[in-house]
Amino acid sequence: MANTLITPTNVAKAALATYQYNAVLPRLVNRNYVTEFGGGTGDTVTIRKQAKLTTNKFDRTTGIVVQDVTEGSVSLQVGDIYDASVVVTQEQWDLDLENFSYQIAEPMGKAMVRTSEEVIYAAMKTNALESLSASTALDSAVELRAILTEEEVPLDNRVMVVGSTVASKLILDDHLLKANESGTTETLRNAQIGRLFGMPVYESVVVDADEMWAMHRDAVTFVSITPQMPRGAANAAIEVFDQQAFRVVFDYDVSKKQDTVSGDAYLTSKTIRAEAIAGATIA
Repeated sequence: MANTLITPTNVAKAALATYQYNAVLPRLVNRNYVTEFGGGTGDTVTIRKQAKLTTNKFDRTTGIVVQDVTEGSVSLQVGDIYDASVVVTQEQWDLDLENFSYQIAEPMGKAMVRTSEEVIYAAMKTNALESLSASTALDSAVELRAILTEEEVPLDNRVMVVGSTVASKLILDDHLLKANESGTTETLRNAQIGRLFGMPVYESVVVDADEMWAMHRDAVTFVSITPQMPRGAANAAIEVFDQQAFRVVFDYDVSKKQDTVSGDAYLTSKTIRAEAIAGATIA
């Protein structure tokens, strides 16, 4: 991003591109509500839950049984607004800044990624850890997978998330289908270390090192929404990319001859299907 082309829109786009490249947990959970938002902390948004239908044995004398498609929903209270703001002095503009995207926008995006991961992990941790009989990481994965199956959690969109110590143990196990043997680079980019029993396995830097989680995408929801455009700042922009929202505002302090570049968003997460997530500490 050349310094002559720096606008709030370009900064927001660069930050969101960095976000997409680095995000792990936000891309593994339900994100059915991510948009510009007109409310604030404490307001609620509605998260849709997929409808459930049943099959009925056909009887020609009575005909088909018609069902109503009724979607469930859960209310989610909007949490805190998280901010990544920097000051750029006149001297920095003139002498120090060579690449605004690398020096300013990308660090802002990485800061929002880290906070998003922490917010989602906090929602995951509201579920009590399971007591497993397994003595190895591999056997623990089998037990956690069985817990989801017993709860009739769909096999598709299941994932496994592990901390660094568990990841190290699994990587040494021949049962793990290694991501670097899959023939693509996308899995490596998204922190996927391999697959176990039909589930992609991801390593997360925010998950406790000795923890392992098996979950369905719809077990946890993550909401990223921005405040409204500010009334008092003419130089501002809101961007949404890959279901992540980001607002950037420029402001100039003439008394100190410096700019403030402020990026923010509301970040909220909640468990919405407790039966579809199971975690444990791995010895």
